[in-house]
Amino acid sequence: MPNNILTSPLRYPGSKSSLTDYIAAIIEENLLSGCTIYEPYAGSAVVSLEMLQRGYAQNAVLVERDPLVYAFWRAVFSCGEELCEKIKELEVTIETWDQFQRFRAIDDPAGHSILELGLAGLFYNRTNFSGIIGAGPIGGYSQSSNYRIDCRFNKARIIQQIRDLQHLKNRVSVIFSDALEFMKKYEEEIENGFSFVYIDPPYYTQGKRLYRYYYDDYDHQRLAEYILSKQFPWLLSYDDHPVIRKLYARAPLQPIYVDYSAKTSRRGNELLISNLVIPPLSLDSPKCEIEAC
Repeated sequence: MPNNILTSPLRYPGSKSSLTDYIAAIIEENLLSGCTIYEPYAGSAVVSLEMLQRGYAQNAVLVERDPLVYAFWRAVFSCGEELCEKIKELEVTIETWDQFQRFRAIDDPAGHSILELGLAGLFYNRTNFSGIIGAGPIGGYSQSSNYRIDCRFNKARIIQQIRDLQHLKNRVSVIFSDALEFMKKYEEEIENGFSFVYIDPPYYTQGKRLYRYYYDDYDHQRLAEYILSKQFPWLLSYDDHPVIRKLYARAPLQPIYVDYSAKTSRRGNELLISNLVIPPLSLDSPKCEIEAC
């Protein structure tokens, strides 16, 4: 797939699409090409999907705690064409935004239609401010802004992206679970397999604002204590904060500069942390661009 076409149909706060070249280089440098890539905080899943597309990973395991995001990925890889038909018929309006509110109240997808939940997850991701499922609609409820609720909902492009992913459906597993609980449960399988684990947890500073299932200090500490004790290959990305630097003080850290959007002034520093050899970034620091509205 050409690099100028985004693999993932989802918009996501902190999307790591700009880091895929660097992560591919880490996989190659550490002789992990052809591995199974685990992404315990799937979100946009762009890293796993890009590694599959480029041949650096043979299989991917996507783990997601948000039931709407989980259901979207399940729908993509289990009933992708049906999902595309639903998208074609979907009215991208404030009225639909209201009607889908009942799906945002669901905490567990069990007993619910994956297709309906997945459609709602995509809808809110593409119609809410910055792709935040728990946020309000682009343009506000009154729709008086220059940007309207459908400004990021290009049906033709989204449908094409979903169809482009269908050739991967036998190589992708999608699991509904808490990330840390998943890694503990499948630790033996991960350790004994040809594995690479990419960990992108909720941001330390802005997590509560950006994600419906965010972490508090105790959660961040639990993750650090667990992953630092593991021998399987892992790479972790975080916002650069003194607390995070302290938690991972004994692991190699690689600071990166991130420009979150070419259309806003939001900028920040992040960290890459790993138990692998991670080379320095090139002089041209990666920039993660997130759509402004």
